[in-house]
Amino acid sequence: MSRTIKYVYNDYLLEQADRNPAVKGRASLTHNLIQSYGLLTQMERIRPILANTADLRGFHTPDYVKQLNNYEDFSKTHSNEIDDSLKEEEDNGECNLSDCHGLSYDCPPWPGVKDYVCAIAGATMTACDVLNKHKNEVIINWCGGWHHAEKDKASGFCYVNDIVLGILVLTTKFRRILYLDLDNHHGDGVANAFAATKRVLCLSFHQYECGYYPGSGSCQDKGSGNGLGYNINFPYKRGITGDKYTKYFKSIFSLVFDTYQPNVCVIQCGADVIVGDPLGGTNLVPQDLIECIQFVLNYEMPCVLLGGGGYNLPNASRYWCQLTAAICGQTLDEDIPSDNANFLRYGPDYCLHIKKVPTLRDENKVEYLEQQACAVEENLKLYKVYPV
Repeated sequence: MSRTIKYVYNDYLLEQADRNPAVKGRASLTHNLIQSYGLLTQMERIRPILANTADLRGFHTPDYVKQLNNYEDFSKTHSNEIDDSLKEEEDNGECNLSDCHGLSYDCPPWPGVKDYVCAIAGATMTACDVLNKHKNEVIINWCGGWHHAEKDKASGFCYVNDIVLGILVLTTKFRRILYLDLDNHHGDGVANAFAATKRVLCLSFHQYECGYYPGSGSCQDKGSGNGLGYNINFPYKRGITGDKYTKYFKSIFSLVFDTYQPNVCVIQCGADVIVGDPLGGTNLVPQDLIECIQFVLNYEMPCVLLGGGGYNLPNASRYWCQLTAAICGQTLDEDIPSDNANFLRYGPDYCLHIKKVPTLRDENKVEYLEQQACAVEENLKLYKVYPV
């Protein structure tokens, strides 16, 4: 049975997604590359609907949503004063990282941040709502995937946890949801949100070392209460190579799928997992991740694919463009189309594939990876993970 590929975007979503200070302009960069290769004609378009305050409160606390509203209301009449106001509150001891709900340091607020949050959340919620109605589909939203935000605060460049809000939409139609996180950083916000339920199994592959953000995601992080055992982590160390990554991914994913038998899958495809990312630390190239994601899609579950991290912006757009093409069954020319509006961003070689030779020392000994794989298998048995 053929599957329909759908792609979430409109100009407003791209405009808002471009405003995140950590990845400024990345959404348009990615979309323009996809468009320049003619891939939009291979997918059906989904026009996202904006989330509202009530939607955000489906996961986030009223106090946090109120804080976002405060910046929004203030910015309408004092847009040039918002940064000074925040600094003054901090100086007076009235606004620390906790009081400001994380809206500082790595998640600074800006005039219109509430508009951004509503656009990002709405896009992923729209994708999941469409999947509820038309189950035999793959839906792509590269503007989503912000997995660090907690219910009461922003964190790690993530102002809203659109993934949690989207999964909550899926729970109205699907009994067993698999959340697969391939970002180089552990998806702590999503794991925490669903730690105590069997309805959502969180499977994360990520770098895990002392001092590496966010510091969670060891094989001992297993969930809690009724969801104990349904939070599964495969932590690797710096410099992992494609041969090791794809081998263990396929083995562990197959085991988890056969055990849990999910009805639907949400995949976070963070591009910071690609070699050369300033906040990453792997030797992986796009084809390694594409091989893994196609392995998942071969199970023919309905899927939502989301973006996430990715701080080498041209490489992030290269990765997501190649992944989009692979999902659509298309082969792309190696040369970036010269009519691409951002052509000069891909210099000096102006090629689609990432040419940087992996140079990081691989700290992953086979014995270590085997231990992690065995821990996953043992936890599935120990906590009697099964379809609910």
